Amino acid sequence: MHREPPWSLESLVDFERELTMPPPVTATQRNAVVGAIRGLTGSEARRKGLRVWLAETRTSGAGQKFSNTLSILCAGICVLTFIAGVTAVLGLFDRNKGGINGVLFIAVLLGGQWLILLSAGGAWLVRRRAADGFSGVQALIGKLARKFSGCGPDGWWRNMMESGSAPRAAVLWRIARLSQAAGIWFNVGIIIGLAGMVMVRHVGFFWETTTELAMRGVLENGVRVISFPWAQWWPTAVPNAVVLDGSRWLPGRTASLAPGPAAWWEFLLMATFVWGLLPRAVLWVLAWQSGRRALRRLDFQGRGHRALWRELTGTDRIETDEKPLDGVLVLDIGGCGFTREMLRPFILQRLRVHPAAWHPVAVMDAGAEVDVARALANAPAGVVLLDEGWSLSPARMLALHGKIRLSAGPDAPIKFLIVNVDGDGNPAAPTSEEKCEWERFVDSLRDPSAEVFMFEKTSSSL
Repeated sequence: MHREPPWSLESLVDFERELTMPPPVTATQRNAVVGAIRGLTGSEARRKGLRVWLAETRTSGAGQKFSNTLSILCAGICVLTFIAGVTAVLGLFDRNKGGINGVLFIAVLLGGQWLILLSAGGAWLVRRRAADGFSGVQALIGKLARKFSGCGPDGWWRNMMESGSAPRAAVLWRIARLSQAAGIWFNVGIIIGLAGMVMVRHVGFFWETTTELAMRGVLENGVRVISFPWAQWWPTAVPNAVVLDGSRWLPGRTASLAPGPAAWWEFLLMATFVWGLLPRAVLWVLAWQSGRRALRRLDFQGRGHRALWRELTGTDRIETDEKPLDGVLVLDIGGCGFTREMLRPFILQRLRVHPAAWHPVAVMDAGAEVDVARALANAPAGVVLLDEGWSLSPARMLALHGKIRLSAGPDAPIKFLIVNVDGDGNPAAPTSEEKCEWERFVDSLRDPSAEVFMFEKTSSSL
């Protein structure tokens, strides 16, 4: 089976941009979407159908402009961090001694980066999920990108931040990639700066301490741990005990340091590559993969998304060549008292399903749960929840929704059918206020396989 490619961030931005002021849905768009999603359900249907709608309505290049802005920001920040890396190495050069303090090099240039990474990791754990918020750097980059791409505070950015974790995560991971690219070039700057100094001038390497033995032991153990990844295949790039003792700066020494030794600068180059550059590269790849995963997880469960989806595929669609699906369980949870014959034409025409079983139960109590669970197992088309417009009880409906999901699984279609009773005991349409309340509640479930339908008179139900 051909797998639909994931959305791109550019397309997602364009979609949210169009959704700020959506044009009226036309019959052509509706037919194109319905034809494209035939045989698909849930999030997969939404991803395919809304992609088709976007292709029919796209009028702006907001997504490409935002992406280009991020690319320009990335290039500028990477240039700055590269220069910062070179400058940091130059700043550690002690002109009086004619060398670089190896301990300060490791502590400042590598230890500082790991402190930032660990702090960011701790903040991520506190938030539990990366999509729950932006770090300070990411928020600044996002603000700059919005400003230079021309997005106002109430534009598509706000829609993306409020439409669910996946769209928000897609933006966050793209900005996280930019941050890691900046870290990569900072380390490249360190490597280029150190290698350049070694090549063009006499540079010595030293360490100093007030204590007699404590710092010596810490340094030797630290060198052993840091050099573990390459010590076996490049032992000369590891300062041994003799090198450490010979490179200690002692009080009263007035002569400048001799160049090297080579073990020190080779060690510092490898330490920067292994513990500075490689972690950033790995994080860049992880951010890239996580961004793609977020785009593949798009379920379009925001209120604006679901409202558009109802217009494209909702209850007003009558003319279709789709055959109704067999085997849906109808639960009369509101005790409306309608017979199968009274609502069967509407269910066939609008919900496109054949009722397989009809249970007039108000709740899934202990006595009814066994029968309902058995009926759910024999209802491949899912379940229809029948209720009156005035009787919405969010707490009760949430509990019922959870029980059905537990029994039928996460992907079984759930169709809320809202029907009022007129003075003669016949089905009637709910009021506009009741429609809004039910739509708001079903949208709040954020369930890709849950839809709400409002009863209307059809030619077969008159």
